[in-house]
Parts: sequence; C-alpha cells; structure tokens
Amino acid sequence: MKLRLDVKKIYLAMAEKGMTATEIAKQGSVSQQAVSNALNGNRVGKIKVVPAFCKALDLSAKDIVIIED
Repeated sequence: MKLRLDVKKIYLAMAEKGMTATEIAKQGSVSQQAVSNALNGNRVGKIKVVPAFCKALDLSAKDIVIIED
C-alpha cells in the first residue's frame, strides 16, 4: 500500500481560499519548506504536513490522501 497526496485538490483549495504555502505552514505549525516539499512530491515529511493542510484548508485527510495498492 502506498500513500500520496492529492496535490491537485490541495492547490485547488489553496486557490479557493487565496492561501500560500507560507500561510499554510504558519497555521499548521510546520516549516514552509515541509509544505513546499509535500506539494512538489518530495516524500520527506509528507505525513507531518497533512494535518497542516487539513487545518488551513478545512479539509479532511480523506480529502487529500490517496491510497494506492
């Protein structure tokens, strides 16, 4: 089983709310680099930024995490 972020959904929610990666990082108490890495497909720290995305964008983990076989 492999987990990945639905980056398209995240970018759409960011656009709808007019938020930047820096704003998400601040609201979620993670580094801007961690948010940027997750959005660019870098696996490092991806799990710790999921709650930051959820909090800042009013999404659930089910909305942005894709489970693949």
